[in-house]
Order: sequence, then C-alpha cells, then structure tokens
Amino acid sequence: MTSKHWTLVGGAVACLKPVILAGLAGAFLSGLAHATQRDLAFPGYSGFLNVPSATVLSRGQADVQYSDQALNTRDSSDGYGYYNNVSGTFGIFPNVEVGGRLTWEKTHCNGYTESDCGIRDLSANLKIQAPFIPEDWFTLAAGVQDLGGETDDFESVYLVAGKTLGPVELALGYGDPKTQPRYLDGAFGAVSYRPLPWLNLMAEHDSQDVRLGVGASSPQGWLPYGLQVKAKLLAYDEGDSDNGRNFFLVGVSLPFGNAPSKQRLQPKPVESAALSAPVESSFAARTPANVVDLGKAAAHTLGQQLVTAGYDRVSVASEGNTLHVQWENNIYVRDERDAIADVAKRVRAAAGIHSIAKLTLLNQNIPVVERTVVLNEGGVNEPAGIDSGAEDRTNNGGKKEREETAAPYAITSRFAPATIFSESRQWDFEGSYGPTWKPRITLSPTISSGVATEYGVWDASVGVSAETAISLWTGALASATYNAEIYATEDFEKGGVFYNDRQRTDLIEAEVQQTFKLHPQLYTSFHAGRYAVDWDGLLNETLLLTPDGRHSLGYLGGTFRHSDYDNVERDQMLARYSYYNPQLDTQFNVYGGQFFAEDTGFRVDSRFWFGDYALTLSYKNTDAEFISLGWVIPLTPTKTRQFRYAQIRGNADWNYSVQTRINEDQNLTAFGGAAIVRSANPIQYLYLNRGRLPNR
Repeated sequence: MTSKHWTLVGGAVACLKPVILAGLAGAFLSGLAHATQRDLAFPGYSGFLNVPSATVLSRGQADVQYSDQALNTRDSSDGYGYYNNVSGTFGIFPNVEVGGRLTWEKTHCNGYTESDCGIRDLSANLKIQAPFIPEDWFTLAAGVQDLGGETDDFESVYLVAGKTLGPVELALGYGDPKTQPRYLDGAFGAVSYRPLPWLNLMAEHDSQDVRLGVGASSPQGWLPYGLQVKAKLLAYDEGDSDNGRNFFLVGVSLPFGNAPSKQRLQPKPVESAALSAPVESSFAARTPANVVDLGKAAAHTLGQQLVTAGYDRVSVASEGNTLHVQWENNIYVRDERDAIADVAKRVRAAAGIHSIAKLTLLNQNIPVVERTVVLNEGGVNEPAGIDSGAEDRTNNGGKKEREETAAPYAITSRFAPATIFSESRQWDFEGSYGPTWKPRITLSPTISSGVATEYGVWDASVGVSAETAISLWTGALASATYNAEIYATEDFEKGGVFYNDRQRTDLIEAEVQQTFKLHPQLYTSFHAGRYAVDWDGLLNETLLLTPDGRHSLGYLGGTFRHSDYDNVERDQMLARYSYYNPQLDTQFNVYGGQFFAEDTGFRVDSRFWFGDYALTLSYKNTDAEFISLGWVIPLTPTKTRQFRYAQIRGNADWNYSVQTRINEDQNLTAFGGAAIVRSANPIQYLYLNRGRLPNR
C-alpha cells in the first residue's frame, strides 16, 4: 500500500434514502431520555452498524469484539463475506480512541504456497472527536481506518457530525475509501433509538446499502468490575452491495485498569516559612530533654512498624518538630507512589510530638525523592508545659499559614538532595526486613508472535523467564535472567520460518551494574555482562531530569562482541527524550541514533496509564516503518509479600504488543527494527518508578 492521504473530502452531504428519513421521524416521536452508550460498529470503530458515530469511547473504556462480517476486496470478490474479525478499541485520551482489527478467512494457510488462503489483514484505526464543542450543540469526529496499512483492504478517512436528542442519536458524514466502491464511499448517515438503556434499534445508509439492525447489552451493574456483554445483529440490508446478508457481533466492554482505586499524596500549596529551618530550630531550642526523648522513642517505634510492614533500609530520626524517615520499597512494586502514600499514613498515625515529616524514598540505598508531609491539623503537637500561645497571639498574620500547614497530607515535593558527595545523617533507628542482599526473583511469561502473516493468523513461541537480582552495596546490583521455551507453533520450531526469533532456552542476560547519583537530577549507571543471549558488552546509561520530573534527557550506549565469533561486534549509541504528564498519566520516550542492529533512525514509545495498567503505542522508523499497539498488565498483587531471606514475585511491568509494517508496497514479515539492548534494571525502572515520580 502507498502512503496515506489525510485530507478529508469536503462537500455537501447527500440526502439519505427515504427509509432512513422515515425511521428518523418515527424515532423523534417516542421514547424516554437515556444516557448515550458508546458501542463498536462492525468495522471496529465506535458507531452503529457500518457507520461511525461522532463520538469516541470514554477515556479508559476498552471494547473487544468478534464478528463474522468483512468486505473482501481480494480475489476479485468485491462483496461482503462471512469472515472472522477480532477488534479491540480503547479510549486512550479524552476525545481520542485507537484500535486494531484482525480479519481472516483461513486460520492455517500458507499464502506463499497455497492460492486460496483468502483475506488476512491486521490494521489499525484512529478516531478523534473535536474538543471544545458543547455536546448539547453537536459532536464532530474525524477518523482513519486501516492506518498506514499495506494491502488497502479497509483504508478510509471520514468526517462525521452527530447529535443526541434523548433516546435518539443521529449521525451524518462523508467518507473517502482507498478501495471503491464500498461503505463510507461518499455521504452516509445513521439513526439509533434506545427504548431501554440496554436495547438499541439502528437504521443507516452507509453510502452503498440501507441497513437495519438491533443491539443489546447486559445492564450496567449486573456483572462485576464494570463488565458489560454486548451484541449486535444486522437484520436487513439492501443496496449496491450483496443483499440479504445477516451478520452478528458479540463482545465485552470494561473499564481498563484500576485508576479509581489509587490513592496519592496530593500537592497542596504550603507556605515555605511553615517548613523552614528557623521553625524547627525555634522549637528545638525550647524543647526540654524529656520531650527530646519522646521524639526519639516515637522515631524508634515508627521504624519498627515500617520494618514489620516489610520495608527495607528503614531509617528514622527525630529533630525538633520534624521526623525524618527514609526507606526502600520492595513490596509496592507496581507503583512506588503507593508506598509513599502508605508510609505517609503510618507516619501521620505515629506523629507524636512532631508536626512535620520529611519522607525520603530510597532505591538501592540511593535517595531518590523527598516528600514533606504536615502531620497534624492543629499546629505543633506539644506536650503540656510548653506554651505556644504567645507566639500564636502575636502572629495574627500567620493564622492562615498555620491553618494551611495543619491540613492533612499537605506536601512539598522535590528530588532528594543527597548525592554520593553528601554526608550521612545520624539516625535514631535503622533496620530492614531481612538482609539487604536477599535474592529477589521475578517470574514472567515471554512471547514472540507473528500475527496475520502470510504463514498463519497467529504463530507464537512462549516461554517463562526468571530474573534473580541481588543488591550488593549502594547503587550496585547483580542480576541474571534465564528463559525457557515451553510452547511453540510449527513456524517457530527448528526449520520453521520464525525459528531465529523464537524464545530461547538459555541464559538471556547476566550483568553487574553500578549507579551513581551525581546531582539530585543527574544519574549515571555503568553495566558489564552478557546481553541478548550471545553478546558480551559494556553499557552506560545517563539521565538528566528537570526539577519537576516531567522531562528528562538521556543517553544509552554500549559496545558488544558476539560470544561465539570474535570478529562480530556492534555498537549502540542512542539519545533519549522522555516526557511524563501526571494529569493524563501518560508518558512518551523518543529514541534517536544507532540501534543495536546498527540500523539508524528513531522510535517513539508511548504509554497511557490507567492505574497500574497501560496501553502502549509505538512507532519505529529505521530501515522500515512499524507501528504497534499493546498493553501493560502487572502480574503481581498491588502489595507483594517477601520472606526474610528471599522474595519471589511476578512481573509488575509485563507487556505484550502486536506490530505491523506500514508505508511500503509489500507487507513483508519482520519482527522489528529499532531494537534496543538495555539492562533488565535501567535507571527509569529501578530508581524512578518507570519514569512516573513527578514533583509537580
């Protein structure tokens, strides 16, 4: 397929056929108002039967469906047929949905050696709803189907406007497909009527055919986890394409991720004077010895509680009205912000005489971020015999300051100032849940797959990996990853076309690394070991962050030599820019330079987080262009247990994606390009919560 054209066709929308207008008039005369429910159409975008709606799926909504309808443009068959379709569509942003569609006729058929395999296509869809238009006016959306695909099966661009009037939804639009004639080839329109929230009656003209259908879904709240089962039936169609066909679809809809259940320490403006050193010094200067002892006792008690809870490298110190706490988290491995919130609650419950706590999160005994938390709502907790009333009476202008300071969990946030050049603090308590060198084993499934290739619908090599990591000293880590293949389809077996891309049963990686924190916002890490099964090498990763933690610049470079062939060497030299938006919980990583296979170009990796789960989109452009859609699923509980002398856990960042090649005349099978060799424990993951520790 050639490159995409992105210009939407303008012009007046043609009149709909009389049967559609009659259905529209009838719908206006009856029914009660119901909230619009957003479903998928047969082609995989949100809509009616074939016609897209002028809205998108809500952010965080995920719909997956199977249908038996596809328009076959191959083999001189320009009509609808009963083919297999699997579609998945996600609301990744407000007003943006993306999706993928897999269509095939024969599951096991080699397109190079057999002539009757029929259609087999993997495509991507994108739809954007225009923002800033009040929905009580109208809605407007534009979309592209079969984004960047090579075979022209479903490529189309369209523009659609819509209006919801009580239980009635209208849509009028214009489309321009690559292959003509077909649906969305010119003016189209649709109307739906929902007499009940779970029942939908639809009529449409998709530019070629008049279609009537019915949709139904399980009522909201009947199934757990927000799950809904949905179905549609094409009951009647007549027009320029094949007539009298009946097709169905069935699918599920659910809110993706667990974002609503997450608790965070929310930033709140706090006057800097309330947290300044003079306040602490003033308090300490008028604190009798017995109060100091009470503070140290509270610090010791809190330290014991944190160790009992499973935290490592716990240190607590009482200084005046401030409690200093630092700890390393190995139990909330999905998201370290959960550990910060948990420790803040425990510290606030054990505040004692303290009114302020400075919490420092460690990773590999390196201080990473600091959160300052106000512990009480009524000012400094002082024991009897200490009168702060005089200060309060003479500081009327500070009343608002004290009220804001006393607000629970009001915080300031910054990167921890301590570096390798800093001196250690004197602590009242130090302890850990078992030795810090305890081995930590992470188990994870591994998958290599080919989807909708000329060799089959789905080929895969599946394995299980185990990574063992041991903390040596501050910033030092030794790790090894072993992988074992447990299943493979024929094409991944020895002699198969995908054999070289299988999951290997071997030692995949073994390395030692040393990380230095040179500045609160600057890290560098040196690695040496075995990488990508067969390559011995040296790696360096360096990362510089902005003060708010949203932006970073990095370098990832290395030199490698093949373990079996002395003269085979490779160099990797990559620059990286990263951005994280905490409001949308979305991050982007842009790599550019020379990749591991010594192909040059760039790649863009994005993650759209929904709590501990994420959708991923990637674009690669080196020797060829690829796009991929995938997801991140944590395979471990929110709070992971550990033993005194070992820890076994699932992969908190397991991801799988489906990739397709774009913008070439031939859709040749390939597994990548823009490959990156990196440590199993890079800086962003090991120290910075996968790049999600913003300060503002």
